[in-house]
Amino acid sequence: MTGTGSYRIGVAVALVASILIVWTTIVRDDGMGMPFFLVILAAAVGAFAAWFQAAGMARTMLGVAILQALLGIAIATAPVTAQAPDGVFRALVFGGFFTALWLASAWLFRLSVSGSSDRR
Repeated sequence: MTGTGSYRIGVAVALVASILIVWTTIVRDDGMGMPFFLVILAAAVGAFAAWFQAAGMARTMLGVAILQALLGIAIATAPVTAQAPDGVFRALVFGGFFTALWLASAWLFRLSVSGSSDRR
């Protein structure tokens, strides 16, 4: 693991995204939380597979952001979501917010990669 500030902030953003996903899934408690936990699992598995190196973490968080966006679209287009008042809008906002967090984390890890190569 590198000790750059952008790497540490990237880790913090990813952890905040994970904690917020768990919290909102528990609070919502609609029985549809398993896919969101799988997004967090994908982030954890990807981080371990990348050996927590900044370049691999950037790619992992980008992949998790794509997974989160696709999950948000899938939920927004589900028939049960269309029946809820403002269901589609809420699903898209929820998915978009977390996609933005994962993308911010990926960007910070990417900054960490370019910042560490500049110092060599």
